[in-house]
Amino acid sequence: MKKKDDFCRESNHFLKSVCLALCLISSGGSAVYAATLQTEQTTVTVRMNNCTIKDVFDHIEKNSEFVFVYHGANINLHRRVNLDVRDKSVEVILERLFKGTDVEYIINNRQIIVRRNEKKENSSLSIQQAKKITVTGIVKDTHGEPLIGVNVLVKGSRTGTITDMDGHFLLNEVSPNAMVSISYIGYKTEEIALNNRSSLTITLTEDSEQLDEVVVVGYGTQKKVNLTGSVSSVKFDEELANRPITDASQALSGKVSGVWISQNSGKPGDDGAQLRIRGWGTLNNSDPLVIIDGVEGVFSQINPSDIESITVLKDAASAAIYGSKVANGVVLVTTKMGKNNEKTHVELNSYVGVQQLGRRFDLVTNSAELMTMANQALANGGESPLYPESLISDFKNGTDPYKYPNTDWYEHVYRNALITGHNLSIRGGSEKLSSFLSLNYLKQEGIITNTDAERFGMRANLEYKVNSWLKVGARLNYIRRNSQEPFDLSRVFFIQSGAAPFIAPYTRDGRFGSVEAIAQDGTLLYDNRNPLIDASNGATKTTLDYMSLNAFATVDFTKDLNLQVTWASNGNWKMVDKYNETLYGYTDSGIETIPKNYNRDGIVLSREQVSTMRNNFQATLNYSKRFADKHYVAAILGTQLENYSIKNVFARRTNPPKEGLTQVDAGTEGIKGEGNFEGLRMASYFGRLNYAFADKYLFEMNLRADASSRFKRGNRWGVFPGFSAGWRLSEEAFIKNLNLFSNLKLRASWGQLGNQTIEGYWPYLTVISQNYDLSYNYGGSLAPGAAVTALVDEDITWETTSSLDIGVDLGFLGNKLNIEADYFNKKTTDIIVQLPIPNVLGDKTAPFENVGEMKNNGFELVVNYDNLETSRDRLGFNVGLNFTYIDNKVTKFQGGNSPDQLYLIREGYPYKALYGYKAVGIYQSDEEAAQHMHSNGLKPEMGNLKYEDVNNDGKLDYQDKQVLGNTIPKITYGLTAGLRYKGFDLNILFQGLGQANAFTKSGMTRMQYEWLTISDKWRDAWSPENPDSNIPMLRFDSSWDTYDSSFWVHRIDFLKLKNLQLGYAFPEWITSKLKMQRLYVYANAQNLFTIMWKKGYEGYDPERNTFDSGTNYYPTPRIFTFGINLNF
Repeated sequence: MKKKDDFCRESNHFLKSVCLALCLISSGGSAVYAATLQTEQTTVTVRMNNCTIKDVFDHIEKNSEFVFVYHGANINLHRRVNLDVRDKSVEVILERLFKGTDVEYIINNRQIIVRRNEKKENSSLSIQQAKKITVTGIVKDTHGEPLIGVNVLVKGSRTGTITDMDGHFLLNEVSPNAMVSISYIGYKTEEIALNNRSSLTITLTEDSEQLDEVVVVGYGTQKKVNLTGSVSSVKFDEELANRPITDASQALSGKVSGVWISQNSGKPGDDGAQLRIRGWGTLNNSDPLVIIDGVEGVFSQINPSDIESITVLKDAASAAIYGSKVANGVVLVTTKMGKNNEKTHVELNSYVGVQQLGRRFDLVTNSAELMTMANQALANGGESPLYPESLISDFKNGTDPYKYPNTDWYEHVYRNALITGHNLSIRGGSEKLSSFLSLNYLKQEGIITNTDAERFGMRANLEYKVNSWLKVGARLNYIRRNSQEPFDLSRVFFIQSGAAPFIAPYTRDGRFGSVEAIAQDGTLLYDNRNPLIDASNGATKTTLDYMSLNAFATVDFTKDLNLQVTWASNGNWKMVDKYNETLYGYTDSGIETIPKNYNRDGIVLSREQVSTMRNNFQATLNYSKRFADKHYVAAILGTQLENYSIKNVFARRTNPPKEGLTQVDAGTEGIKGEGNFEGLRMASYFGRLNYAFADKYLFEMNLRADASSRFKRGNRWGVFPGFSAGWRLSEEAFIKNLNLFSNLKLRASWGQLGNQTIEGYWPYLTVISQNYDLSYNYGGSLAPGAAVTALVDEDITWETTSSLDIGVDLGFLGNKLNIEADYFNKKTTDIIVQLPIPNVLGDKTAPFENVGEMKNNGFELVVNYDNLETSRDRLGFNVGLNFTYIDNKVTKFQGGNSPDQLYLIREGYPYKALYGYKAVGIYQSDEEAAQHMHSNGLKPEMGNLKYEDVNNDGKLDYQDKQVLGNTIPKITYGLTAGLRYKGFDLNILFQGLGQANAFTKSGMTRMQYEWLTISDKWRDAWSPENPDSNIPMLRFDSSWDTYDSSFWVHRIDFLKLKNLQLGYAFPEWITSKLKMQRLYVYANAQNLFTIMWKKGYEGYDPERNTFDSGTNYYPTPRIFTFGINLNF
């Protein structure tokens, strides 16, 4: 037993030592300052008329580091003087101030002792006060427990220290009349005058504001310390507010465990952001539900600068109150609001920057080299060379860029593009009215020529206290987005995949260029694939208007019971106008050409309009009360009604009488018109019950019942429960006695959630439809008609996700150091899928059925250390890490007999795992190839890829295919760090993923005769002279080498510097002169660089959609911005 007690004591001593070490790191170097402090010559300007001696003292203290020590009874502090002194030392100022008086002063370090010049024996006390003393003390909490790592600072100086593991501190060389400041995170700061005392015992009380920190949850708020579910929150601090974020979801990138944000596009006004909470939970839409100020919305509908905080509900218990839409998690967005009796604050934030193409494909851009490689590929395939040696020689030696181009198309299709943003906001409040108003503007040029977007927005948030029991409020938000791009942006990427370097971008006279690889007889040796022609072809102009309005009223029946009623309506109105035109390219010799498959449908004019409207009514009855100081009960009962509709109309005509007429009415042929209406209605009842005993034992229950018009009567209602419990161990005496944890909480939750987000709004109904103008063969000719084109399963119903979460929250050093860890297990059943149907059923669409199952198991870890100082002159910093591991697997799908396909969906494997042949090398000879594939119909040759023959039957077929890697990342993580000192701040955000793969076979990476771009890797292709290469021999369109195989699969594990920001806040003495509260300037870099952990990846930014080849999409740019933030 004695050994066990000794072990416990040693363990406790060791843990305290670790904590103390962290405290020493966090002290910001104050001990160093104390040891190295030297008296500096300080100059001060005093221009004061008819002021008191006390006014002069205050002015000097405010504008220097000096502190005055005096006895007010012995000095006439109310004597009025006139002073006009500029940039003089304090000694000069004091000499003038006390000239001709009986007052004298002593300057000791940064203390100025002022006294009357009396007899020597009467002045001995003042002399004694000027001497230095050593101060010792102990700092405890209200329970008498010593506090470790408390900051102890002599006010007005740099002398300071921190308490040791027993709460003790020591200060040397301190003035006996100094003021000592004691501060600790989670506790109120105390300031104590020494008054000649050399020993102090200090008790710090807990800061109730920090203890009462609340987090937004479903239909309300809760104390953070009392949360029992898995909930993460991000506040829009200065670092986020000043980033050039075009979509608010980017604010979560790398910041929250279990949340992965992938920016899949760099397109202006549409970054293609994909948000996943704890992975993919279904075979359908895996987007989470986004709630903005209590009403369903999307991130693109909100200005990022209007956001106060974002909360993510990750487990079933915390999300269950939203029921059938939250199987993939919930994101709660709260916008900014003024406070009652708050002084009006005006804030202006403006930035301007440049965007540029980041990572790109490495391509052969030397025309002579490419033609040589192309000839070699033809020869290896048994064909004659295409490009004459004389032409290759001319390109090698030619210097005329119009006749012998070596075009790097990234230098012409892409550009450095401007981005600028402006946000103006006003917030404040009176006794009854509080408000927040904002105006915003964003202009973003695209890095691809002829693409750009702009956004205008305004928001008004108002709340009014009508009387003691009634409060009303409203939220109004309006956004307009205008964007423009070429008639067919996808063709720009398509044509770029075949843009050979011997195509000139432009001619000498500024027209679009063409192929300069020309035979001696004048024949073009390649089709014109100049992407600039498609980038300049016509326009697609999109206008999107979004407006939301929600109004609410809160009636307080008693201080414990209130009713809140909310009505909300939001609508989208989108219009897209498109037209194309005829453009040509010209060779240097004047030959007119047109790109491949250009404008195949002629000149097309079209307009599409889509409008959506969502109306929402909800009412909640809220109750909370504490009984006998031990029992706390809170409850919510509510109901919600929702009506959603979508209308669309499309008109199209072709071939106007002349080009340049862009309205649909100008077309003379190809008349087409379409239009439709769809809708969804839901009714819901929900409730939540919270109980806490002694603020230590916590329990929560959520229940929601939803009915959806997507399902037939009898299947419409779904019930979704959630339960969670927590134990705040840090409030137990046996944990407090350890004097180690400032927070320790265990929590567990279980619940069920629903999902109904599938294509179509009435999948259980048999629908008769007509999809084409001339759809059927009737009487020997095509005629319009209608028919049943889709099969249905009338009994489909909700997908259901059951989720288990077990977590622990740890806090150390007054919650400077926080650790959160969670294990979760999610299982989704009755997944709605469309299975393949027999061809004998005709050209019918397969029905939706509840037949799939999927599970996600994982682990989350969050570690944050926060030592940001409020004092401008002290070094502060914070660091954070979040890490998530997810194992995804399809557990039920067609009994394991799903079809072979590249993106596999099959029982026992991750969702959309890559599936194909495993490349194991290169055939070194024809004999080796024939021997290995002895029974195969298609015989490979030397230089071809060698695939693993899994069953050793000498042929390559479906039995040799295997899983080549998962596309859904198993590991995601984020790293954050911040420094703050002397007004400067530096913020860094890293984001990364691991154990993920991407398929990279595309027109940019494979050898194709019709698409003559050759990537850099083919320079190392296998040949008899280069037998050690793992790159196949140069051959065009090799069907063998282009099988879906591991050769085209690459790990995309990466670490990206997502954001870097350096800023400076001007000191108060400057801002006060400018009549400002704050003046802040900053420089920001986004997507700065990416480290790939595995070599060989070809493509743009690896932060991308892994369910495609990663070629035909708008690349994500690097962004560099400079900005200014003004507060009045």
